[in-house]
Amino acid sequence: MNPRKSVPRPSALRERVKELTCLYAIAQISSRPTANLEEVLQGVADALPPAWRFPSVAAAQIVFDGKVFSGGRRLSAGPRQKAALLVRGVSRGVVQIGYPARPPRSRPRSPFLDEEQRLLDEVARQVSLIVDRRETAAEQERLQAKFRHADRLATIGQLAAGVAHELNEPLGAILGFAQLLAKTPRLTVQARSDIGKIEASALHAREVIRQLRTFARQTPPRDTRVNVNRLIQESAGIWLPRCETEGVRLEYALDENLPEIVADDGQLRQVVTNLVVNAVQAMPEGGLLRIETAREDDSLRLAVCDTGGGISPDILPRIFDPFFTTKDVDQGTGLGLAVVHGIVSGHQGKIAVESTPGHGTRVTVRLPINRPPDHPPNPGGADAQA
Repeated sequence: MNPRKSVPRPSALRERVKELTCLYAIAQISSRPTANLEEVLQGVADALPPAWRFPSVAAAQIVFDGKVFSGGRRLSAGPRQKAALLVRGVSRGVVQIGYPARPPRSRPRSPFLDEEQRLLDEVARQVSLIVDRRETAAEQERLQAKFRHADRLATIGQLAAGVAHELNEPLGAILGFAQLLAKTPRLTVQARSDIGKIEASALHAREVIRQLRTFARQTPPRDTRVNVNRLIQESAGIWLPRCETEGVRLEYALDENLPEIVADDGQLRQVVTNLVVNAVQAMPEGGLLRIETAREDDSLRLAVCDTGGGISPDILPRIFDPFFTTKDVDQGTGLGLAVVHGIVSGHQGKIAVESTPGHGTRVTVRLPINRPPDHPPNPGGADAQA
C-alpha cells in the first residue's frame, strides 16, 4: 500500500496564508521610495496584527531607538511574544505582539502558535535589514556630499591661486604709481582725493588677494609655539572699539591651564579676528559675545559665541564656500570664513558651526596640540568639517 499523504488542515493553511500576506506587505512597505524610516516602521506595525491567530484583539508594537510605533489595539499587560531588533549586532529595540490580560484561547497553555514566534523573528530580521540598508545609504550619501564639497573647494582653491598670481603684479603697479602721483607738487584737492581713493582701493584689492592666497594654501603656516589665550588678549584691541560702538558686551572663559600649540601665530590671529568680527556683525543691535578656550584630550578648543540673529538651516551648509555672503556689498567679500576654513584645515584642525535662528551662533575650532610642524598642505581645506 502507498502511504497516505498528510493533508494540511484548513486552519493551518489559513495561518500560512496570513504569514505570507504579512511578509509581502512588509516587502511592499519597505520598497516605497518616498517613505522615511518612521513611516516604514509604522507600516510594519500596522501589518502585524492581521497575521496573528486572533487579529481582532492582537496589538503590535515596535520600539526602535526609544521611539514607539503601535499597530492594532493598545498593547496591554497580557501575554506577548517578542523578537529583538539587532542592527549590525547591536540591539536597537524590539518587535512584540500581545493580547489582552484575558486572551481568547483554543489550547490550554498559550494563545500563540509556534509558527507565530518564527514569523515574529523573521519580521524582526527584515526590519533590521531595512534599517541597515537605509542607514548605509544615508552614510554613503553623506560621504559623497563631503567628497563633492572637498573637490569643489580644491577646484576653487586652484582658481583662486591662479587669479591671485595674475592680479598681484598689476595691482602692485597701480599702487606704486598712485603713491608716486600723490607726491606730485601742486596737485588740486580733488586730484589728491582721487589718488587717495585709488590707493585705498588698491590696498583693499591686495588684501583680498592675500586672503585668496591663504585660502589656496600658497602661504603655508610658519610654525611656532603659540599661547592661544595670550594671542586672544593681545588681539582684543582690534575688536574692542567696534564692540563698544555696536553695544556688544564681551565675555571671556579662557582655560588658565591651556597648553601651547604648534601653529602660525599670524594665521591664528586672523582666525580669531574673523570669527569675532563676524559675530559682532551678527549683532547690529548689541548682544553678548563670548570667547572660550579649553583643552579636550589631545586638542585645543576655541569657541566664539554670539546672541545674534543666527543662521538659517538652508544657508548653514554654504557658509564656508568662497565668495558666499549674506552681507551687503560694502560689508564683506565672502572670503572671511573660507579663509578661516583653510587656515584651520592647514593646521590639521576641524571647525563646526551650530546656529539657531533668533538665538545666536556658536563657531567651534579644534586644533591638535601636538601637530608635527612639517606636514603636507591640503589644498581646499577638505578635511575641515562644517
